[in-house]
Amino acid sequence: MADELLDEIKKVAEKIPGCLYASLVGYDGISVAQHVIHTNYDVNAYDAEISSIMLTAKEVRDNLALSRTSELIWLTEDAFFIICPIGEDYFIYTCLKASGSNPGAARIVLNKARQRIHRIIYQES
Repeated sequence: MADELLDEIKKVAEKIPGCLYASLVGYDGISVAQHVIHTNYDVNAYDAEISSIMLTAKEVRDNLALSRTSELIWLTEDAFFIICPIGEDYFIYTCLKASGSNPGAARIVLNKARQRIHRIIYQES
């Protein structure tokens, strides 16, 4: 299973124009799989911090009685993050260059990968 997840994350990162890295993370902040193309970021630290954002979003969603989160987008001056939950335990995200990347393509790639990764993690056929 671990090799399959690594392969999926690598495919995601390499398919997206302007992608710095892609990561599969548990809501506990622990990295499951990563593929770094080029970054000066400490990806493990980012994984943990993005997990905090996702936990906060989950709490707000529950407090407001909103339906399931399908995607979270966060743009800073330095990077563009697209985060997609996978079940209630994991999420996949990409870190893109703030300029010169293709967030639309990233969203499509992530949504397709999310389905494949969900099947691998939860052992669905």
